Amino acid sequence: MKKHHKQPLLSPEKYIRTRARTLPVGSCYINDNWRESGYATILVTRIHINGNVTHGAYMVDLYCLGVKDSFWKFNEHPKDFHELLDKQQRENDSGIRMRKVDYQLVHNIIYGAIAFAEELGFHPHKTFDLPKYILEEDTDNIKLIDIEFGYKGKPLYISSPENPGEKIRVLPHLEKKLGQGNYYFITEAEAEEFFEREEEDESDEMDYHNPEVKKNLILDFVSLASSPKKFLKRNLEKIGELMEKADIIFFVYMVTVDEQKKASAAIGELFDFSITSEVLSDSLLFGKMEPPANSKEIAKQAERLYHMATSEQWKEGLTEVDKMRIQYPEIPVFQYLYLKFMELKTGLRNLLPQLEILTNQNPAYLPFAYMYASAFILNNPNKTSYGISEELYLKNFYPGRSSFCREEFLLFIHLLILNYGLSGEMLMVEEMLLLMGRRYPGLMHDELLFEAKIGKIPFVVAWCENWIKENP
Repeated sequence: MKKHHKQPLLSPEKYIRTRARTLPVGSCYINDNWRESGYATILVTRIHINGNVTHGAYMVDLYCLGVKDSFWKFNEHPKDFHELLDKQQRENDSGIRMRKVDYQLVHNIIYGAIAFAEELGFHPHKTFDLPKYILEEDTDNIKLIDIEFGYKGKPLYISSPENPGEKIRVLPHLEKKLGQGNYYFITEAEAEEFFEREEEDESDEMDYHNPEVKKNLILDFVSLASSPKKFLKRNLEKIGELMEKADIIFFVYMVTVDEQKKASAAIGELFDFSITSEVLSDSLLFGKMEPPANSKEIAKQAERLYHMATSEQWKEGLTEVDKMRIQYPEIPVFQYLYLKFMELKTGLRNLLPQLEILTNQNPAYLPFAYMYASAFILNNPNKTSYGISEELYLKNFYPGRSSFCREEFLLFIHLLILNYGLSGEMLMVEEMLLLMGRRYPGLMHDELLFEAKIGKIPFVVAWCENWIKENP
C-alpha cells in the first residue's frame, strides 16, 4: 500500500513570490506628513484565510532616490502587526501619525517614485526584490493618481550623516547626469532652514488661484488637520501651520471681499466704545450697589483672585474665592469669580442651572447674564443665531456708558465668538478679531484668539472635504 506524502510547505520567501498576490489586500498605512516631508513610510498588508497578516514596509524618497529600503513580515498574528504599528508610532519623535489610506494611493507613490528615480539612473534598493510581490502588479488596472515627485521640478537629494557612502555615490551621478544647477542638494542639518526659506520665497509669489496650488494646499491642510489632538496641543509649530493654511483657504476660497465688507460693517457697529486700562470696573465689582467703605480692599482681593483664575494656582484660588463669597454674600464679584473658577473645574456648560438662578436673582449684573447666555449656547448649539439679542449688546446692557473695563469687554467677545462660531458665521468671528487687533492693540486675549482660530478649523475642514469629493 502506497503512503501518501504531504506536500512540503513553501518557505515564506517562496510563498510571497508565488502566492502573496492571491491574498486580498488589507489595510494600508502612510505617515501623515509624506507630502510636505517628501519621505513616505508605507505599510501594505495581505490577509490570510486564517486572519493572519503578511505585510511589506517601504521607505520611499519622493524627492530623488525612490525606494530606499524595504522589509517584510510573513503570516503574523494581527495583534503582532498592530503592536509593530504602535511601536513605530511611539518611536516617532515628531509625533507624526501613521494614517490608514487606500491601496491605490500607496501604489502610485511607490511606483511613481521608482519611475522618477529610474529616470535619474537610480534603482530600487535590493531589499525591494521580495516585498514588491506583496504589492499588486504595476499595470493599467491600478488607477493613476497625479503625485508630484522631485521638489519644485528638480530632484532634491538630502544626505544623512548616517550614510556617508550614499552621498559619495549619489552626488557625482547627479552632477554627471543633470549638470550643476539642475538639482538641489542639502544635508539633513540644513533641511529645516532650506524649507523655511523656500516657503517664504514661495509665499511671496504664490498664485493661490492656480488649480495645482489650490489642490495641494487643500490636501496638505486636510492631512494636517487629521493629526491627533494631543500631537497638535504639544506641537505649537504645527498648530501655527494649521491656522495659517486655514486662514488662506477661508479668505481666498470660502468668502468673498463683499461678504467681508458686510461682516466688518456689522461688527464695527457693535464696538462703538472704548476700553479702559482697569481690569475690573466698579460695576463688575459691585453691580448696582454703592461701593462699601472697604471697596479698595475688596477690589484688591478680587483682582488678585482674578489673576489666579488665569494661572496654575486656580485650585488654590477656588478655595479662597469660596471663602470670600461666603464672607461677602452681597458683593457679586466674588460669586462671579467663584463661577470662573468652577468653569475651569467643570466646564461652563455644566453651570447652566446655577447661572439661570443667579441671573434671575440679579438681572442687572452683566457677568451673570453673559455667562448664562454663553452656557445656554453651549447646551443648545442649534438655537444660536446670526445675531445675539439686542439686550445683550454691551452698550444696550449699560445705556449711557461709552467705556468698559477689560473683563466686561472679554465677556462680550467670548459670547459673540460662541454665538457666531456655533451658528457657522465664522466670518463674523474673523472680522471681530481683526477689528480687535486694530482698535484695541494690547488687549487681544490669547485664549480667545486661540479658541476662535481653532473653532474655525472644523468649518474649513468640512469645506475642503466637500471640495475634494467634487474634485477627485
